[in-house]
Amino acid sequence: MLTLEHVGICAKDTVKLKDWYVKVFDFKIVYDNKKEMPTFFLLMEDQSMIEIYPAENPTDQGNNKDQGIRHLAFGTDNIEKEYQNLQNHQVEIIEELKTNPKGVSTVFFRDIEGNILHFIQRPEPLYK
Repeated sequence: MLTLEHVGICAKDTVKLKDWYVKVFDFKIVYDNKKEMPTFFLLMEDQSMIEIYPAENPTDQGNNKDQGIRHLAFGTDNIEKEYQNLQNHQVEIIEELKTNPKGVSTVFFRDIEGNILHFIQRPEPLYK
């Protein structure tokens, strides 16, 4: 069986980005290699992780339609609560909370380094 163990985010400032994810989402730090520019693993409630590691070649932020992996989607069963949390932390919202005709709700936002993230709440799973 394959699972998604972690997603890596290459960061300009690993400490600041780690602090942002911990503050906004309450992720738990489970690894810190304690180097000058450290690598961190942050644990989510579902036991998946985000790795934050140092960039060697910083680039400008892209948009959601550029080629390649462009966003991370976090599923939730209370998108209104998560949206309020984003607002409480003055997170940059790039697409406001909306619900499509099928009842799927989304909100797109950026972390402090410009990475695109979004919350999604589905009335029914895509699979059974």
